[in-house]
Amino acid sequence: MFKKLTILIACFITSILIFTGCSSKVADEATIQDTSTISTEDTSSEADTPSATIPPAEAFTSTPASISTPKEGKPEEKHEYHFKVKLDSKAISENLIGEQTEQSLIIYLPPTYYESNERYPVIYYLHGFGDSVGAYLNSSKRSLNEAFTDAEKQFIMVEVDGSNLVIGSFYVNSPVIGNWEDYTTQEVVSYIDSNYRTIASPESRGICGFSMGGFGALNLALLHPDIYGAVYSMSPGIIAEGKLTDAFDSWKYDVPFKEAYSMAFAYETAPPYGKIPVFDGSKEDNDVIKKWESGFEDWPEKLDAYLALNTPLRAIGLSYGHGDSYPWIPVGTTYFSKLLTDKEIMHTLFTFDGGHMQPPYSIIDHLVPFFREALVW
Repeated sequence: MFKKLTILIACFITSILIFTGCSSKVADEATIQDTSTISTEDTSSEADTPSATIPPAEAFTSTPASISTPKEGKPEEKHEYHFKVKLDSKAISENLIGEQTEQSLIIYLPPTYYESNERYPVIYYLHGFGDSVGAYLNSSKRSLNEAFTDAEKQFIMVEVDGSNLVIGSFYVNSPVIGNWEDYTTQEVVSYIDSNYRTIASPESRGICGFSMGGFGALNLALLHPDIYGAVYSMSPGIIAEGKLTDAFDSWKYDVPFKEAYSMAFAYETAPPYGKIPVFDGSKEDNDVIKKWESGFEDWPEKLDAYLALNTPLRAIGLSYGHGDSYPWIPVGTTYFSKLLTDKEIMHTLFTFDGGHMQPPYSIIDHLVPFFREALVW
């Protein structure tokens, strides 16, 4: 009796192990792994092997559907349309916190990319604080394919990883976290233009983003209209003048965000590498507040600096949800829109019933028509 029971238990355990092993194998086969790193010090080299939804954003499959691990070779040779590559950034290497220099890029190529020798505009997407890199583009690739069924005015789309050791980089230069502005505007753009058939001019290059990435897209477009010709900013990190305390209330329990923000804008070169205001009215604290305002605030100064460049953007688009869980974002975005109007800067503002999110059907109803109208093919 005991012997039979032992045999039955052994068979049961064996069957479980076999089933588990099969599940693992399927999961492994459905994941495209990174196989190489590209140094940004020489962007003229060939594209390295890409890797393959919301989060994790690791299962990037190619079109036509193939979920096996790719062989060595360029994406063009394998006819992949949605994949990941990694860049080794020199700009980010200059940091004080030991930030890793290897960063991911998620790339979407339009349906006609391999059917012709045409060149394409490029749209860069910047994700929000704490978002999984690639999640947005992975969830949007079907909508992009649907939008491009007419085979007219298609574009390449690239999602930039703005996450770091402290969760978010805000896509700015900082001696503490590294030079993310330089990485995004110089190294990434140079790599994409060197390795894919792009129309390498600002008139054919756009940038967009959500939340932290909405701020990043708008900030970089205003700083570099010689690189980006148009910008669309969704639920962006924009604080109206004098409203920092309103934003601070919404970050009351978000210590990681406040620490990351301080390292980006109110940094210091010794631990803890950033200062957070306490609003006690002291001169020292007021100096810290000014540094915090230089990030999500100070838009009149940012716009004056942009206008002084005398290189107007072709289009500026803004959107936010009325029910945003960060109430200062609708207030700040409306404030920024009024600043643009007062300075006679053309733009569009779209509002919708929703929370802290991209507008519904953001690809088909917003980004694709916006950039088709704004950019040059």
